[in-house]
Amino acid sequence: MKHVAIGFEVHQPFRVRRDYFWNPRYRGDLVERFFDETRNRDIFERVKRNCYVPATKIILEEIDRAEEEGVDLKFFFSLSGTLLEQVERWGSDFLELLRELRYTKKVEFLGQTYYHSITGTWEDKTEFREQVKQHIALMKDLLDYSPSIFENTELLTDRSIAKEVEGLGFRGIVLEGKESTLKGRSPNRPYKLKGGNISLLFRNYRLSDDVAFRFSNKSWDQYPLTAEKFAGWISQSEGYYALIFVDYETFGEHHSRQTGILDFLRWLPRELERRAVETVVPSDVVNESIEEMDLDSLSSWADVRKDESGWLGNQMQRAYDELVLRSELPSKELGGEFLRTWRYFTTSDNYYYMYVGEGGPAEVHSYFNAYDSPVEAFINEFYALSRLLEEELKSLNIDREPFFFYKGNRKFNVAWNEKQVEEILHRDQSLRDHQRFVKEWLQ
Repeated sequence: MKHVAIGFEVHQPFRVRRDYFWNPRYRGDLVERFFDETRNRDIFERVKRNCYVPATKIILEEIDRAEEEGVDLKFFFSLSGTLLEQVERWGSDFLELLRELRYTKKVEFLGQTYYHSITGTWEDKTEFREQVKQHIALMKDLLDYSPSIFENTELLTDRSIAKEVEGLGFRGIVLEGKESTLKGRSPNRPYKLKGGNISLLFRNYRLSDDVAFRFSNKSWDQYPLTAEKFAGWISQSEGYYALIFVDYETFGEHHSRQTGILDFLRWLPRELERRAVETVVPSDVVNESIEEMDLDSLSSWADVRKDESGWLGNQMQRAYDELVLRSELPSKELGGEFLRTWRYFTTSDNYYYMYVGEGGPAEVHSYFNAYDSPVEAFINEFYALSRLLEEELKSLNIDREPFFFYKGNRKFNVAWNEKQVEEILHRDQSLRDHQRFVKEWLQ
C-alpha cells in the first residue's frame, strides 16, 4: 500500500448537571440551569492540556519539517460544533493552533452535525439538515473553511443518511469498514454509492483500533506498538489506501504521555516516509471511486455490533430519544435559548451514557460515562429534558397530549398544536392523510 489517510475526531459535549434530578433549582439562563459549565470547562481544559495543544503542536511541527524536506504531509480533522463552542470560550490557544493547521493547506476539515447528534437516524431528516448547515456556517466563520467530505456522528451511516449528505453538496462520506457492509470487499479503496454520486470512504477499523484501544495494553501480543512497526503494517497492507480515524483524545488523554503515544504521533510520519507511503486526505481519493456499493443497514464505529445499539439499543435510550423528538417542535416554535438548550440534549453522548451491556463494550462505555451507571444517567437526563419540555409547553399555553405522525411503522414527528401540525405537513405532503385524525385531536 502506498497511501494512508490519518484523521482525528475532536468532540466535547455539554454535560447535563449530574445532580439535576436531586437538585433542579439552579438559577441563571436556560442553558446554565441544565448544563454544568464548571464541569464542562474543567474537563475541556484538562483535555486541552493533555492532548489538544501538545498533539496539535506535534502535527504542525511535523508538517513544517516535512515541507522543508520536500514531503507533502497531510492530516484530516472532524471538529464538532459543541467542541468549537468550548474552544471559543475556553481555548483561544487551541483555536489559534487550529487556524495554523488551516493555513498550512495540508489539513482537511470534515463536515458533521453541529451538535454531534444522532438526528440522522430519525425518519424526518429536517433537524439533521439544519444541524449540518449550522456546522458548515461555523466552519466558515471560525476557520474560513468549507468542508466537502462528511462524517456523521460516530460514523452512523445508512443509505438514507448518505443520500441526505449528497443532497447537501458533499462529495464523500467517511463510514465504518464493517464486514457486513463490505460483503467481502476491501475497506482499503473508495467506492461509489449505488444510484448516487457520493463516495464511500471506509475506515480501516483494525488498524485504527490498534492505536485507539490497544496502544497501551501490555497484554496485547503486539505490545509495544511503535511507529516503525505500525508504518510497516500499513505499507504491507493490500489496497489503494488505508483510512485511519481515531478520537483525537487518544493522544495524551486516553493514553497518557507516559505511554509514549505522543512520541508515536511524532515519529509515525517519518516512518511512513521511509517506506514511501504517501499521506492523503479524503478529498484526494474520492475521484478514485469507481465500483458501486449499496448500504442496506445502519453501521457505526461503536462496539462489536457496529450498529446503532450504542445509542438506541435499550428501552432507556429509546425513551430518551422519544422525549428528544417530542421536544423538537416546541423548542423550534419558541426558538432562542429554548432551541439552543434542546439541541444540547440531542448530543449523542447523552444517549451513550445509558448503554447497558457486558464485556469489552460495557467497559468502553463505562470509561466514557459521565455518570456512575446507565440508570443514573437515564433518571437524571430524562428528568432534565422533561422539565425543559414542561416549561416549553407552559410558555406555549399547550395543555393536551401530543399528536404522532407515522410513515409506515416508523414515527415521523410529533406535534403539540395546530401550528406545529402545519409545520410537519409542510415538511412532507405525503402526511396529509393524517388530517382527518388531526381534526379529531384538535377538538
